[in-house]
Amino acid sequence: MMKPEPIVIETLTPIWTGGVNGSSDTVRETGIIGSMRWWYEAIVRGIGKYACNPLSDSKCMLDGKEKENDRNNKLCPACYLFGCGGWKRRFRLEIEDFGVKEPFHLVTFDRDEIGNNWWLSTIFEKNLNNNFSFGKFMFRIYPVGRGDKSEIIAQIKALLSIMSHVGAIGAKSQYGFGQFEMENRMDFKRALNEINNFCNKDEFKKEANKPDFYSLSNFWCYEFKIPARNQLVQSFQKSYIVGNQSLSTSYLPVSFDIRYKLPNRNKGSGLRQAYYSHCNGDKNQVCQIFGTLPENKKKEDGIGSRIFVSHLFREPSESDYFLRIWGFTEKIVGNLVSIEINKMFSLQEAPKRKYEEEITNFSGGV
Repeated sequence: MMKPEPIVIETLTPIWTGGVNGSSDTVRETGIIGSMRWWYEAIVRGIGKYACNPLSDSKCMLDGKEKENDRNNKLCPACYLFGCGGWKRRFRLEIEDFGVKEPFHLVTFDRDEIGNNWWLSTIFEKNLNNNFSFGKFMFRIYPVGRGDKSEIIAQIKALLSIMSHVGAIGAKSQYGFGQFEMENRMDFKRALNEINNFCNKDEFKKEANKPDFYSLSNFWCYEFKIPARNQLVQSFQKSYIVGNQSLSTSYLPVSFDIRYKLPNRNKGSGLRQAYYSHCNGDKNQVCQIFGTLPENKKKEDGIGSRIFVSHLFREPSESDYFLRIWGFTEKIVGNLVSIEINKMFSLQEAPKRKYEEEITNFSGGV
């Protein structure tokens, strides 16, 4: 079989795909596919179609007794493409790694035994001496089963294009990992239309999405351009390192301080702390937005974050840094984030939300 034309991506911050012991020393197809499915579900819901929660009791499933004409109407578009019980994924992914191994490291102002330094050392205790994949990768998509093979490849290209525009790939994107560029990516509106046209087929399952599902219908994204000479950036460059020293100047892994609590109070308080003040100390409300791990409960009882903060990263041929923050919340939360980042980095002007018009006015009903 001839190899299909590769989809080339280049990471701007290290990619995390996890493993049995929680390490991420190699890029694993399963970790990549998991994040792709998660985004595809959010996009499908955002264009007014149904996508199930594959971890819930109401997930799609086939028993093998369905007639071919009746099979697809028991599957949501995400399960059709990525598989479910009784139905195989419609593609196989092969990844060729042409990147480098980047030592795990995070940066924080906090040098104390409590606070951010302690949290980082505790949360990532198993990863402190790991290496992470960073750089260029080739994704090859092999369609599986009957049907239009070019249609499957087009869905994957559209999906990865949207992820590169407003999100990240792999796990732990809430902690800054997985920002990437994609060669020959579709523009945002065309990619949305590509997925919408595929999902418009009458054959897919039709149900109402639950309001707490992640969806582009309650999505916002900001991208801030921050000069390398910015005072806070320069302070971060001299801050405490958790993990091992890196020689890379392509990114500055400071997501945790920005996201949670900025020990340098002269520059703000960190997004979680700022939101805590905004909601008058309502811890439950804060946890609903920023997520939490349960105490004395099962991991699945935790609340997933609805706010995602990149590390500071440089795009190719750029000397300045960028910071991307996105969320699946009401727009007022995004406004608060924008105000706090402007205060934190002493920026003169807040950026507009990325692709706000395309998402809001999209014909699929966003």
